[in-house]
Amino acid sequence: MTDRLVALASGVHDGNPPEVSPADMVRIASDAGYNSVGLWVTPNDNWPRSVTSEVATALQETGLVALDVEVIWLQPGGKPDPMHHEIIAIGGEIGAKNCLIVSSEPNREITKHLFEDLCEHAQRAGMRACLEYMAITEVKTLDDALDVVTAVDHPAGAILVDPFHHERIGHAPERIRDIPDRWLSYAQLCDMPERGVITNPDEYFMDAIDGRLAPGEGSIPVAEMVKALPAYLPISLEIRSLYYRERYPDPVERARVILERTRAFFAGMENQ
Repeated sequence: MTDRLVALASGVHDGNPPEVSPADMVRIASDAGYNSVGLWVTPNDNWPRSVTSEVATALQETGLVALDVEVIWLQPGGKPDPMHHEIIAIGGEIGAKNCLIVSSEPNREITKHLFEDLCEHAQRAGMRACLEYMAITEVKTLDDALDVVTAVDHPAGAILVDPFHHERIGHAPERIRDIPDRWLSYAQLCDMPERGVITNPDEYFMDAIDGRLAPGEGSIPVAEMVKALPAYLPISLEIRSLYYRERYPDPVERARVILERTRAFFAGMENQ
């Protein structure tokens, strides 16, 4: 695990979006022992233009890598959104490796067109455009994501795996092997109680932002999912968790405990 990028995801701190500032996210991740960080970017909201230089300075001072920026959420309408292009441009300015994309556009062909547009912008910014599948969007399954990314066939395109969504949509761990390595740039990691498929959108959303645990603490086959991914693929610890927010109100302590338990999880895998 020491050789791979392990990011503190933005959602670890308060959910959606985190309450700490982007520059503070970098320093929290550094103080807790991470070598990379994920950042929530909402231009003109949590990210006025001055924040870009603050984050770039924090990254330079700490030596951390910005593993991703999020979230680009495609909405029905069929036209590229300048706000999405701005998120990618910001990511490029701070040296981010990936941008996280989800789609609520119901027309699959329009989704492909919009994803191709984002891939073009991401490539120019030196990033990968990573499409995440989840049940409460219109790219619900791994098959949906494979359809979009394969059809667009852009070198900057990628698919993002999150164990939460992979499990909750009903996929077996070995389905991850259906993703060609070239379509993987990083993956998210978490654990949670085994509940199976959740069909109620509100219940699903609350579970996604409150119900996660560190790898090895829940009852889903996270180890099998990790084994299905390429070795040393960068990971982002996406652990939006009421349990951790209540028990570890200090953000550095919370991040440190999650990292320690993740390291123990990987050590256990290596000893098997």
